[in-house]
Amino acid sequence: MNNKNIYLVAYYHMKPKDPKRTKEPGYMTNTDNIEFDESINITRGLKTRDELGAKVILDLTNQVVKKNTFNDNLDFPSILAHYQEGYPKYINPLLAQLYPEQVDANANVHSKEEKEGS
Repeated sequence: MNNKNIYLVAYYHMKPKDPKRTKEPGYMTNTDNIEFDESINITRGLKTRDELGAKVILDLTNQVVKKNTFNDNLDFPSILAHYQEGYPKYINPLLAQLYPEQVDANANVHSKEEKEGS
C-alpha cells in the first residue's frame, strides 16, 4: 500500500562562510564559520532517499513532524511557520487547499492551535 500523504521535505547543505580559509586547521569545526543552504520539496509520498537525506520532514496531510534533526523541541506549527515565512508563495496556496477551514481573510493559513487562540 502506497502512502500518498503530502510532505514538506527540507534538505540542508553545509558550506564554509569563507571557502578560502578551509585549509586552516579547525576552521570547519567552528560553527561560526559554517552556513547552510536550505532547499525544500513538496511531495506526495516519501522515497527512501527523502527519509535518509532530509533533515526535516513534515507530514502536511496529518499535521505531524515525521523527522526533525535540528531541534526536537519544536512542534509542527512552529516548524511549519518557519517554512511559511521563507516560502509563502509555494506553501500558502498548498495549505489553503489542504486546510480551507484555517484560512484567514488575508489568505494566510494558521494552525489549529493559532486559530483557537485568536
